[in-house]
Amino acid sequence: MADKEALNRQLLQTIHSFEQEGLLNKFFITARSLKDVNGPYSFVELISTFRTETQSTLRTLTQEMDRPVVNYDEMEESCIKIKGSSSCIGIHRMALACCDLQRAIYDQSKEACFLALNRVKHEFFILQDKFDTICQLERRIITLELEGL
Repeated sequence: MADKEALNRQLLQTIHSFEQEGLLNKFFITARSLKDVNGPYSFVELISTFRTETQSTLRTLTQEMDRPVVNYDEMEESCIKIKGSSSCIGIHRMALACCDLQRAIYDQSKEACFLALNRVKHEFFILQDKFDTICQLERRIITLELEGL
């Protein structure tokens, strides 16, 4: 069985490799460190909440794009929601994709919004496997911590 320190190193190396890809930034590690204050499962719960809320918001954005007349104010509100949560927890490339979407919204260009929204969705899709890997390692670490190993 792997020890806690080895799993922590593996998790930090994994996160660092995702930083090297530009997917994450230093705020992701900061978000993880909050588990010391908020409880061992808070980081995994944060990722789960981010995933759920982002999926819902992406659905809302997609539905808005499917309308004959786009409500750009609604689009902006949803975009800011995803951009803010991405930025706060260090999901760098997705936050950048949201910046592109926000510019397209300001320009009120349906075509540019469509392309930018697809980029946001693509970045979110890429993150899914990465999140699974991170959460799996984090849960193993928590199990060892709770067992006192």
